Amino acid sequence: MPKVLGISLIIFFSLIKVSIAEKKIAFIDIDKIINESEFGKKSYKKIDNDFKNENEKLSKIEKSLVLKEQEILKQKNVLSEDELNSKILDLKKEINNFQKNRRLINEKFNKIRLDKTNEMVQSLNVILSKYADENDISLVIQKKFIVIAKSGLDITNEIMKIFNKENK
Repeated sequence: MPKVLGISLIIFFSLIKVSIAEKKIAFIDIDKIINESEFGKKSYKKIDNDFKNENEKLSKIEKSLVLKEQEILKQKNVLSEDELNSKILDLKKEINNFQKNRRLINEKFNKIRLDKTNEMVQSLNVILSKYADENDISLVIQKKFIVIAKSGLDITNEIMKIFNKENK
């Protein structure tokens, strides 16, 4: 009886090794592909330029608000208390509108950037699925979740080439 149990355990463990050996695993650096691909660079550059232009407009508005504040402070002793309070109230409203506008612009560009990233990830998933099928890869893991692995399992550069071809 113990011999049968021992033989069956040996057969069982050898079959597990065979099945594990047949599984092909690879890893990929998705962040590198998104940030360093031609499509990613162009997309993010355009978004960053648009954001920079909006920030320049906001900076001009901010400077004008600071000048208005200084003007009100200069007139502090000349104006009546009601007029001064009225101007201060108007300035506070303008400042609140400015801050709200700045926040909305930041949210808008964060959403645009996130949407573009999601679009690239979806495209990348299609490419990875096709690549895994063609190369008989059972598992693709994101590089940031790996502690240590053989560099030969890294398919980032191959996927980057495909990604650059398919996304122009």
